[in-house]
Formats: sequence, C-alpha cells, structure tokens
Amino acid sequence: MKRYTKPIHLQELIPHRRADSSLALINVVFLLLLFLVVSGTLRPPLPDGFDWAETTQGEGASSIQGGLVLTLDGGVWVDGSRVEREELNKYLAEAARSSDRLTVQVDKRARMEFVAALAKQARSSGLTALTLVTVQADGP
Repeated sequence: MKRYTKPIHLQELIPHRRADSSLALINVVFLLLLFLVVSGTLRPPLPDGFDWAETTQGEGASSIQGGLVLTLDGGVWVDGSRVEREELNKYLAEAARSSDRLTVQVDKRARMEFVAALAKQARSSGLTALTLVTVQADGP
C-alpha cells in the first residue's frame, strides 16, 4: 500500500485589532433616525383636536394617501392644510379624473350634515365611492 503525503502549511495568526463596538451603535442610531424621518413624512399631520370616528363592526382597508380630513367644525383638510370651498371643488374634480374613489378621515364629533354635504359635493364632482376611515372601537 502506497502512502501519499502532502506538506501542510499553517498560516501565522496575526492578532487583529479589536472591533470598535461604538460603530454598531452609530449604525443603529442612524437607521432609527432615518426611520423616524421617513415615517414622519409619509402622512400629513391631522388637525389639532382631531378625534377618530369609531366603528364596532365591518371590515375593510383603505389608503389615506391623498385623502381628505373632515373636522369637528366641518372644515376640510388636504395634505395637512385647511382648504376652502373653491379649492375643495378643484381638488375633487382632479381626484375624479384620476379615480372614482375618495377616502375621508372623519372626526367622530363631526355632525352628519357635514359628512352628507361632503358626500354630495364629491358625488357631483364625479366620485362614485366614498370611504370613511375609522378606528376599531374597544368593544361593545
């Protein structure tokens, strides 16, 4: 029986400099900051004192991007700023050109007359589907 041998060369271990642990911490802080900046700009702020309408049943999903906010006093907000009636008509006309749906975030203290007036105005602009965004109530 024939034996084959091969020389093995082991590399010399060179002591490495210990990794600085603060670099990982800096990365985590930077990613957290980046997340907070992005998440803060995705949705325009709601008006002061806005209180979400609640629902106890039903399912659905809707995007609030490009939607309206209906406040307690019947004011309508778009992208974080209040709009007047003429501006609202222009906005609804543009929204009707791109889609037949509109999303509205409703304050739970808003009077039904304001919701009905906004729905009527949206319908006259050519929008056929109106989605009211609410939050799930805690329970019956």
